[in-house]
Amino acid sequence: MELTDAHLDELDQRGFIILPGFRHGDELKAMQQAQRRVLPSWDEVKDDPPPGRAILTEFPPPEMALLRGIVHHQAWAFARKWFGTEHIHFRAGCMIARYPGFTGGGTGSDASALHLDNGNNSLLPPSDSARAFGQLVFWHHLEAVGEDQAPLRLIPKEHGRDMSKAEPLVCEAGTLCVFTNYTMHSASDYLRADGQRYTWGFGLGRADHYWEGFRHYTDKGQNPIFREFIGTLTATEREVFRFPPAGHAYYTPQTLAALEEQYPGWNARNEY
Repeated sequence: MELTDAHLDELDQRGFIILPGFRHGDELKAMQQAQRRVLPSWDEVKDDPPPGRAILTEFPPPEMALLRGIVHHQAWAFARKWFGTEHIHFRAGCMIARYPGFTGGGTGSDASALHLDNGNNSLLPPSDSARAFGQLVFWHHLEAVGEDQAPLRLIPKEHGRDMSKAEPLVCEAGTLCVFTNYTMHSASDYLRADGQRYTWGFGLGRADHYWEGFRHYTDKGQNPIFREFIGTLTATEREVFRFPPAGHAYYTPQTLAALEEQYPGWNARNEY
């Protein structure tokens, strides 16, 4: 399934869109395998469950398939249209596992655990009038999610905070949910006795909005997998990850040599 202008309108009206089968085929299989190498299954942890029966990981994941999955030009083009600019930046996300016994709160019409992501993603309060002052979250379920596996619940904008109108994200493997940091949503309880619910996601926002971001990654320049990943990107792709654009005064023969040493493959395309 592709992201279209109709999806832009739906996102604007409802606050979220759901796209089954967005990741599929060999790409999905590789990402599923990578995800399971990062996040243990319930069978692997059931004898010593993690605190809260959940795991949240930091960026970057130690798997190239997941890092390369961020470089999705259709998703990037969608974000550029949404924000009304060609200049966007990656906002580091996370990976999450929920296990049997996890409790999320917010059942029925009870608003507990109902929240916006803006509080931990921006220094500014939410804006009802300017959607550019926000971020897009690209939330992937690489494996299927059942109704008893703590599905994320999202409330369409027209229903405000009415939890009775929340829609559980029960979905097939490869489903993408796009929402904003102004979208009302809530966790839910993991009711099944086995299995797990995995989530992998990242955000995008305007490059000039330096007051935004869930996690920052300018401290990852010496991280081995991040160094390898950056070396695979084109000059234009690197800009999304906060690197100076091609033609910037920073780039000289000396700095390009240093960049090639730090990020092997940097100069492979002779783009500078």
